[in-house]
Order: sequence, then C-alpha cells, then structure tokens
Amino acid sequence: MQAQGSSLGNNIKAFRTNMELSQQQLADFLGVKREMVSYFENGTRKPSILLLEKLANLFGINLADLLSNNPQEQQLAAAFAFRASGELGAPQLEQVADFRRIVTNYLKMQELLKREQE
Repeated sequence: MQAQGSSLGNNIKAFRTNMELSQQQLADFLGVKREMVSYFENGTRKPSILLLEKLANLFGINLADLLSNNPQEQQLAAAFAFRASGELGAPQLEQVADFRRIVTNYLKMQELLKREQE
C-alpha cells in the first residue's frame, strides 16, 4: 500500500494528464510555480487544503476521491474527467472548476431530495 502523499501525488498527476493539462497550466490555475506541481505529484510536498479543494473542483471530484488509494475509484472518476485541448489558461480553468462545483452541488441536492421523498 502506498503512503498517502504518494497516492495523492499519483492521483493529481493522473487527473492532470487525463485532462491533458501541462504542469504549467495547473500551476497557473493554482497560483503556484510549476515546480510546486511537480513536488505535489512526486510526493515531496503536500498541497494545502485550499489547493486540494481547488484541485477537486477542477477535476470534478470530491476530496475523498482525490485522496483515495483505490485505483478502481480513480479510474471511474477519471472516466468523467473533462479533457482540455491544451489551450485553456487559468481563467478558463477557473470557469471549468466553477461549473463542476455547481454540477456537484446540484447532484448532491438531488440525492438529498430523493432520500427525503423515500
């Protein structure tokens, strides 16, 4: 079993590459240097909770998925990942993250409503 920092780094890299984002594009979105993204991905450093939330929003997943050690969960979440064309800058990625946050909240509300009606 991998250490949490290592699996977190692997997950960040997997979601980033699935979206076809460069380390620089992700760094610009997060407001950090490209080297910091590399440190996150290789497990040398851990992102703050604020950066973890930004990553989860961008990837369209919850924090538990981002921190998960379960490869099946990661594959399922990655299957729904948005693919960037490589042309997106930080402002466009911010819009993608905002949209995903709205969709995630909507789906959570639908699930709560469904439970309430049962």
